[in-house]
Amino acid sequence: MDSFYIIDGHCDTIEIIADQGLNMFQEQKCQVTLEGLKMGKVGLQFFAAFVAPKGSRPCLQRGLKLIDAYHAMTDQYQHSFQRVLKFDDIAQAVQQGKIGSMLTVEGGDVLEGELLNLRILYSLGVRAMTLTWNYRNEIADGVLESRSKGGLSSFGHDVINEMNRLGMLIDVSHLSENGFYSVLEASKKPVAATHSNAWALQPHPRNLTNDQIKSLANSGGVMGINFYPDFLSGQQASLNDIIRHIEYIIDLAGIDVVVFGSDFDGIERLPEGISGPQHFEKVINALFKRNYKEEDVRKVAYKNYLRLLKDIL
Repeated sequence: MDSFYIIDGHCDTIEIIADQGLNMFQEQKCQVTLEGLKMGKVGLQFFAAFVAPKGSRPCLQRGLKLIDAYHAMTDQYQHSFQRVLKFDDIAQAVQQGKIGSMLTVEGGDVLEGELLNLRILYSLGVRAMTLTWNYRNEIADGVLESRSKGGLSSFGHDVINEMNRLGMLIDVSHLSENGFYSVLEASKKPVAATHSNAWALQPHPRNLTNDQIKSLANSGGVMGINFYPDFLSGQQASLNDIIRHIEYIIDLAGIDVVVFGSDFDGIERLPEGISGPQHFEKVINALFKRNYKEEDVRKVAYKNYLRLLKDIL
């Protein structure tokens, strides 16, 4: 099992670093720590730059501040992190015993309605983007825009086409249901719901319906199991709730759609017994105890994401 590792498709650690300083990561005050990533055998961690909908500060400027924090972290720990810009970088990081780090943006508001900003973000190392947060932006409607029933805008279609052309992963977590199906229809590449769970088990607006999960699977996409208790079961959650969502999705749509999207450092509460990436091992061991084949556990841990990223990056 020496080659076994984890790909985690979402954490919000760089927001803490940007707002409170790199010392928060250095002093292990984040849910994601360097020691935790190593203990959890994380081979690739997506680091999201969360850009909230328009407020008092320009969205692009906020995004650049977060990206700068990401570069400061990976520069400071260059002996531990390897930035992933192309697919082969993942294998290189694992072979060298480093943690692959992939920069993503959560919230297409960062584009400020300009396609050129997408190309600028790509040049700065961004390789995935969550199209919306919970509300409407120039691209599409978020999940909480329940009355408008909006899908992709004309600008949104341009963004999808440009992300396909550049080689960027399209993330449909936080996207409205109509927007979700519009993206699946418009994209020439498979997409990811990087941090969403099953609505049938926990009817939260952020979770995906059975039809969405099956459509995602049929298109070759993946969905990352989110560790937030509100998305798992309610106020309280445990390891069993994580496994319950994994098994439900496997039974519904097959093993090839399930990946991890912890949402560490973006959530104020965690399931009992889970405090950071060091505890991915508990999830893996629980799957083995349920007699899942090693190859299937590897798919959930990293192989499903590798398949997707090889097609995109």
